[in-house]
Formats: sequence, structure tokens, C-alpha cells
Amino acid sequence: MNDLNIHASPVAEGVRFQIGSATAFAVRKENKDVALRIRREYHPARDAMERLPFVRGIVRLAGGAADFLDGVSESAQLMPQRIVKGSRFEQRFAELFRIQPTAMIATGSAIVILLLLGGLFLVGPWALARYVLPLYELSRTAINAVCCAARVLAGLLCAVLIPRLRVVSRLCMYRGAINKVLNTAPEQDGQISREKADQASHLSRRSDAAFAVTVLLLSVIAFALVRIDTLPVQLLVRVLTALIIAAVLNEPLRLLENAAPSGFTNVLLAFHLWLERQLTRAPHTQMVEVAVYAYNAALQNDR
Repeated sequence: MNDLNIHASPVAEGVRFQIGSATAFAVRKENKDVALRIRREYHPARDAMERLPFVRGIVRLAGGAADFLDGVSESAQLMPQRIVKGSRFEQRFAELFRIQPTAMIATGSAIVILLLLGGLFLVGPWALARYVLPLYELSRTAINAVCCAARVLAGLLCAVLIPRLRVVSRLCMYRGAINKVLNTAPEQDGQISREKADQASHLSRRSDAAFAVTVLLLSVIAFALVRIDTLPVQLLVRVLTALIIAAVLNEPLRLLENAAPSGFTNVLLAFHLWLERQLTRAPHTQMVEVAVYAYNAALQNDR
């Protein structure tokens, strides 16, 4: 799990594994077969930056997002199976508009995510500051503090609710499959088997998703402390603030992730591990099989 030479992310009904110069994409197709694609590429700049203190935190944040988007785009060409079939009512409703149930459910999930983020994270605190808190004659500093706390709580609530959506839950289950494979890899010399990986834990102490959520929450607190009226400058300052937080946070977090598990380190990592449990689901055996195919293929084709 601590090998910087390995990058993995879930994709639509599959996983993406990058080991050295080989990147493998594996997805489950509609006929239940596993489609596999190998891509050879080199990342000397990223490999060098991942060894530099503080710079590697920025690479971890930006690189994780780039890997996920690359995996979603590449895996879509392999024609993965429909994520969810939908209930009988959803299937009939989709037939009425001549669309696939998967597309309808995915669109519905996207709308729910936007409503949760917009309502809880943006509109709610704004309405609180505009209409509710002024009634108590609070100072501007106190109003900002209450709204900041409301946004942090809303972010935590979104981290709990969004992974429970059917489409997002499938990605979280494939994250669990990735963790099972990586938790098995140190015990194996070379190729690993599905049976062995299936017995491993689906949770990991090193979680890029939990790291990204933590950076977001800390950035919200920092944004409340720095207020700039000019919109372009404000956007620039907020982007730089998020990158600085990622750079600083990664260093102690990396030490704790690499340290041997103990009561002390588990206490320090308690929030990080809680986020990991929210963003990861136990996978099906078939999902673990897909992750094993991708890992073995990337490991075999790395030069």
C-alpha cells in the first residue's frame, strides 16, 4: 500500500492499475467476461515529484483526480456492463423515455449529488448567514464562524450520504476490491490469486479519497479566514490555499500511514480511518476478480 510506484482507482464496473510503466484497465462486460486493456507509458516528472517533500502532497491530490478521470474515459471504451438494472418501475419509466435504466439512474444520482452539495454546502450556510443569524445581532466574525462550522458539518454529511447512492456505491465497492488486492500483494511474490485476495481486508490505512475530502474540509475553514472581494483574485487565492493545505497535510499523514499500526497511531488517524470506512464498501467476489486481473496484467507488463 505504501509503494509509490503503484496507483489504482475505481472506474465504471472495473479498476485501473498503474504499476511503473504499465497501466491496466479491467472491466466486467455485459456477458460477464472481463475486458482488459494494457497501456504503456512513462511518468518521469511525476515519479520525481512524488519523492519531493510537500510537492508530493500536491501530486497526490491532483494526480488522484487525473487518474480517476483517465480511468473513467478509458474504461468506457471497453463497454462495461450496466451498473444497475433498475427496479421494474424504473425499467418501465426508462422505456417511456426510450433511455437505458442505467443512464436514468446515473442521471438521477448526479442530480441528487448536486442537490446535496448545493443545498447543504452552499445554499444552506448562505441562507443561515443572510436570514437567520442577523436576528441574533452577532458580529460578522461570529457569523462567519457559524457558517464555516455549518459547511464542515455539511461536507461530513455529504461524505456519509453520497457513497450510499447506487451508482457511487459501486465505485466504493471497487475501491474495496483494489484494497483487497493491495493488502494481499506484500504477502505474494509476483502474481496474486483471487482466492487469496478475497480473504484480505477491504480497508486501507492509505486512502487518497479520504485525503482529498480532508483537504476539502480544511480548505473550507481556511476560506472563512481569508476574505477577498475581487472574484478572480479570490479564486486564485483559494486554489493556492487548497494546494498548500494538501502539501502540508500529506507529510504527517504519510508518516502515520506508513507507521506500524498501534493504539497511538490509530488515535491520530481516527478521522482519516473513519472517512475511509465511509468511502469504501466490501466488494463482491467478482469485483475482486476484476481487480486481480488488472493488477497481474500491470505487474507482468511493467518494464
